[in-house]
Amino acid sequence: MNYWLAELVLAVSALLVSGHFWSTGRDRHQSPALLMVAGLCCLALAALAGAYRYGVDPWATDLHRALSHLSGYISFPAIGIALLWVSLGLPAGDQSRAPAYVILVLVTGAALGMSGHGGVTPAEVSSFFSALGLLLWLAAAVRQLLVPGRLSRVQAVLLSLGAPLVIIAGLLVGTDSAPLWGLARINWFHLLLAAALWLLLCGRPLFAHRAR
Repeated sequence: MNYWLAELVLAVSALLVSGHFWSTGRDRHQSPALLMVAGLCCLALAALAGAYRYGVDPWATDLHRALSHLSGYISFPAIGIALLWVSLGLPAGDQSRAPAYVILVLVTGAALGMSGHGGVTPAEVSSFFSALGLLLWLAAAVRQLLVPGRLSRVQAVLLSLGAPLVIIAGLLVGTDSAPLWGLARINWFHLLLAAALWLLLCGRPLFAHRAR
C-alpha cells in the first residue's frame, strides 16, 4: 500500500466521524461536539496534506510537518476534553459554542507558546499535548466503565480501546518505512489511527443523552 492511500483512509475516516458529531452538536451539547469536530478536522487536514505529499508533491514535506504539529496541538486534546466534558455531564456549553472557542484558543495558544521556547521542539510539544488528550480520552472511557448508565459496557470498553490504540501506533509501530506484516510501519500507523477514530462513535450516546 502506498503511503498516500493510508493517509487518505485516515483523512476520510476523520471527516466521516466528525460528521456524526457535527449532526449531534447542531442542537445540543454544542461546545463538546464542536471540540470533537475541530479535533477531527485538524487531523483530517494533516492527513490530507500527507496524502498530497506522498501522492502528488514530495516537496510539500514542510506543509505536512507543520499541519501534523498543529494537529498534535489540537486534535487529541480537543477530543479528550470533549469526551471528559460529556462524561462528567457538565451543563456549560450545552446550548452554546462559545466555551469551545475559548478552549480551542487557550489550547492552541499554550501549545504555540511552549513551542516558541528554546530547547523544546514543536514535535515534543505535539507529543506532550497529544499524550495529555489521550489520557483525558481514556479517563472519560474508564469513568463510563466505573459509573455505567449512558453507555453500555460494550460501548465503554470499545471507547476505552481507542486511546491505547493510538499510543500503540505511536510508540510501538512508529512512522518509518520498515515493513511490518507486509505493510510499511507508517501505513500501519495511519490505519491504526483511523480505527481508533471509528471507536469514538461508541461514545456518541454521551453527546445525545439529554434533549434540548
